[in-house]
Formats: sequence, structure tokens, C-alpha cells
Amino acid sequence: MRIEFIDRCMLIAAQGLLALIPVLVVLSAFLPQLSDAAVRVFATAAGVGAEGTAVIGGEVSLDQVRTQTGVIGLLITIFSASSFARAIQRMYESVWGIGHIGGVSGFRRCLTWLIGWLVTLQFVAALRTLIRGIDGGLGDAIGFGLQCVILSAIWWVTAWMLLFGRVSWASLALGAWLTGCLGVLYNRISARVMPIYVDANADQFGTLGVILAVTTWLIGFAGVMVASALVGRVVWEETSLSRVAKRLKLTR
Repeated sequence: MRIEFIDRCMLIAAQGLLALIPVLVVLSAFLPQLSDAAVRVFATAAGVGAEGTAVIGGEVSLDQVRTQTGVIGLLITIFSASSFARAIQRMYESVWGIGHIGGVSGFRRCLTWLIGWLVTLQFVAALRTLIRGIDGGLGDAIGFGLQCVILSAIWWVTAWMLLFGRVSWASLALGAWLTGCLGVLYNRISARVMPIYVDANADQFGTLGVILAVTTWLIGFAGVMVASALVGRVVWEETSLSRVAKRLKLTR
């Protein structure tokens, strides 16, 4: 209740929509080799199907984006996209009850995380392509396990990095594991459910319908992030896990 769960989810989703989506569009125009995989991963996870992609593609001209944005506009867009990372940083700080670090150091850390996150999406896309070569249930099981491990590691590093190392790695482990595993489940369910919802919205409202559908997905994913971080702290502090960890550390 202290961190205002619903408001925190809405804030992260809003920053994701207003900051992350524009930067993906601009990067697609200026750096297609860097951003194509990131856009595909995001579109697949959010369930933006063929119809939704066609609607967006019909409204957005990459040549027009390049002409009207320019290099300065590209830099401004990337810098403003750091607000998405700042929203996540404030969420972690609120969950763990520690003060906010802003200013130049906070901006630099958030921007570094954002760039690393976009590069990581390239790795995730390559991993998906590799796993698809394995047929049958074995491939699905391997893919699910690897995705859980990789995404858990990503969110583990994310939490530690955005908190400036003020919370120990061990304390952040459970929340990161929950975020990674539940995130994979959420993405897989979304890939099956969301295309129908996106297509229906696109038929009824056009581009606005696709934006509304993506907003819905972002709110759900933000809920996974906030709930996982909360459960991670509660379980860590309300059980004997921390005492066990301290004892193990003292015995070494």
C-alpha cells in the first residue's frame, strides 16, 4: 500500500508508451540493424499481430521520420527515453524504502541501463531463432528454461544497477527470479491472446486501437515487475532466508 501498486504500474506503463515506443520507432529509422530485433521481440511479446503491424506500418513512414527528426532529434529522443528507466528505478527504490538518486549520476545510470537493455533484446531475438531450430516438446522446454534464466539474470542486474548497489545481490535474487519467470509466462500467454485483441481493436479504432492494446499489455507487464519486486522483499525479510544467508557468510 505504501508504494501505491496500481499507480506505480500505471506510471511505468505510461513511461513505456510515451518514451520507449518513440525511441524504438526512431531507432528503426536511423539504426535498423540495431533496432529490428528489438522491435520484433517487443512486438511478439506484446502480441502485435500481422494486422496490428500493418496498421502501424501504414501510419509510420521511416523515411519521413529520418527527414523530420535529424541527429539532434535522435539524441533528444534517446535521452527522453531514459524516463522509462527512471520510472523503474523509482519503483525499486520505493519497494526497498531507500532514497532516490537523481541528477547527472542517476541520468547516466538510467541511460546506460536503457542502452544495455536494447542491446540485450538483440541477444534474446537471436536466442529465439536458435531455439526454434529444435523441434518438439524438448525445444519448448529448453527455450522456456533458457528464457527464464536469462531474463531473471537481466532483471537481477537491472535491480542492482538502478539501485546503485545499495541492496545486496542476495536480497534481490528472489524478486529478479520471479520477474524473469513470470515475465516469460506473461509473454507466452500474450503471444496467444493479444493478437486477437489487437486485431479487434485495429478493426474498430485503427492505429488508436493498437496503441490501446499495447498500453494494456504494458500495464500488465508493469504489474508483473512491481508484484515480483514486492514479493521478493517481503519473502526475504519475513522469513529466515536472510539469517541463513548471514550464517553461511559468517562460516566461510
